Order: sequence, then structure tokens, then C-alpha cells
Amino acid sequence: MRRTAVFDSDYPGRLASIAKPPPELYYRGEIGAVNQRHNIAVIGSRRVSDRGIEAAYRIGCELGSMGINAVNGLALGCDTHALIGALAAGGTCVAVMPCGVDQIVPHANVRLAQKILSGGGCLLSEYPAGTPVRRYQYVERDRLQSGISDGVIVIEAECDSGTMHTVRYAIRQGRRLACIDSRLVRYASGNRWIEGQSGVCVIRDRGSLNDFIADIQKETVYRQMTFAVCGDGIPALDPIQKDLFF
Repeated sequence: MRRTAVFDSDYPGRLASIAKPPPELYYRGEIGAVNQRHNIAVIGSRRVSDRGIEAAYRIGCELGSMGINAVNGLALGCDTHALIGALAAGGTCVAVMPCGVDQIVPHANVRLAQKILSGGGCLLSEYPAGTPVRRYQYVERDRLQSGISDGVIVIEAECDSGTMHTVRYAIRQGRRLACIDSRLVRYASGNRWIEGQSGVCVIRDRGSLNDFIADIQKETVYRQMTFAVCGDGIPALDPIQKDLFF
């Protein structure tokens, strides 16, 4: 197990931008993968329909094949199937734990966690080794799932699902948000709530998923250009300024 602090170069840049980021992160595996690739959280409830399982797996596969990290909390249900899909496509995964990374919760996913590590991904936590899981830590963990991600995709969730904690954090953190069309999955009151929010992408097919991913990639390029600094220390012009001056 290793550790990184908020001002270290390997601390995830997206996470450092949220309100009250963890001063330290503890991890196993390759934390560099978080900063070197796009990260999209694929989350949902433990109770999941057959269509939800298929959607989670296929979206995981799509992210894996595109070199995008699949992020979630290693929970049973939607989370598990998204991670399996990403790994099956040769992708990397990031699991955010509600306890020390020397423990795997749920225990049923110990082998999956090992595959994440052997596949070049990582397990992350704000809690040091030996910290047992407590109920409130799941909610605290949820802010990190969205915090390290460029966007969040909800597969299937009811309004009372813990998934909705991550959704609300994503909105506060200004992350792009998407969900599977509520008409396509069974346990979908949470999906319907998300569909009513501003700027949400409703995923109905592969095309709408790819549109969501493309928007994230464009936003990242724009952000990098806007905050880039020239060699002489003068801030670089953002794309709009370039259109005006050139």
C-alpha cells in the first residue's frame, strides 16, 4: 500500500479540485492511470434487472476498448458488471473503497479486485490501512467516485439507492452526468429523477453513449487549452480568444 498527498504530483488532479478533497489518499496498484486517462464512473444499485446487467457490461466494454478508466465502488450489482466489462475489453479500472485498501468490501469481489490490480488499475481510499468499513463511510466514499471522474453514468437505481449520493455529489462538483433511459430498465425512479435535471445525457443506444464520451473529451481539451501556460509564464489564449485575435 502506498500514499499520496494533495500537493503531490501523482495526486489525482480532478479530485484536488473538489470542495475539501482528502488531504491524503492510500492506494494499491497504479495511481498514474487516474491522471493519464479519462475517468468515467459507471454506477448503479445492487438490485439490478437483466437489462441493467447487460447495459453495465456493455458500457464497461466500450470504455475499456476506448482506453477510458471505469470507476466505481466495487459494489455488487451494476458496479461489478461494469468493471467486468471494462476488464474483458482490456481496459483499466479504479475502485474507490469505503475502508482501508488492505480490505476488500464486499468480500465476494476479492477476485475482481485482484484482476483490477493485475490489469494496471488501482484501489483508492481516503482511509489508512486497517480502517474497518462503517456505514457513513459509504457516503463519504461516494464524493470521491464522482470527484476523480470526468463524468458519471448511472445504469439503474431507485431514488432511495445509495447511488443517488454520488449523483448529487456529481451535480455539486460540476461533473457531466448521464443515465440509461428509464424506460429501458426496471428499477428506475432514480433514473427518472436524473432525466429531469439540466444538461443530463439520456443513454438510449451506443450512439448516445459515444456522444456523452465525446463531450467529455472535448471539455477536457478545452480545459487544458484554457489553463495552459506559455513558456514565458503568460497564460495561453483559450479557443474563444484565439478566434477573436487571430
